[in-house]
Amino acid sequence: METGPSAGEAVKAAPKRGALGIVIAIVVAVAVTSAVMDLAIFPMLQPGQTATKRIHITTFDVGYDQPGFNPDYKIKAGTIILIEMNNSGAMAHEFLLFSGDRTTILNHAKGALSLAQANNPGWNSDPAAATAALDNYTEYHDTWNNLSRVGCPDSCVDHDVDPGATTLFWFVVNTPGNYFFACHQVDTTGSTWQIHQDKGMWGTIEITS
Repeated sequence: METGPSAGEAVKAAPKRGALGIVIAIVVAVAVTSAVMDLAIFPMLQPGQTATKRIHITTFDVGYDQPGFNPDYKIKAGTIILIEMNNSGAMAHEFLLFSGDRTTILNHAKGALSLAQANNPGWNSDPAAATAALDNYTEYHDTWNNLSRVGCPDSCVDHDVDPGATTLFWFVVNTPGNYFFACHQVDTTGSTWQIHQDKGMWGTIEITS
């Protein structure tokens, strides 16, 4: 979970974490009008593996495309998946790609949040403690291998979009299987913090051979 770039800012390199069946090298980031584009090269793509799947995603508070909706895509392995993600909500959102069981991974993320809160007493009443808890959660989240994040540590599929902004990015998955994407930002507006995936912000991608 990286800090999301706003329009016109250079994209920071994704944090280096664990890797699974994906070849990505983020080499350039360019601002395109109101959007931010990550340009990637895929050195192991073979001739004939140049099909592109274009997907537009609008993020809401809280959901992809519409609240309570879970997008589902079926895409052939080796396809360039080009995503334009627009944030129409008031919160920052993200696209994180995972290869494991959705419930298991959510429980690991909730464990990271609980540990971060335990490390920072007063997280629900003191703004400084709340900030420290969120920073601690991000640290745990981005370093735990049990979250099965695709592309880590070499180049995680990890893209943030600020409210009112649009982010463009692309990646390739070469290993067939069932994947899911989700937002692991934390909703802090209530007395009990909740990870956005836990509020239904996730979708699925089936990679076929």
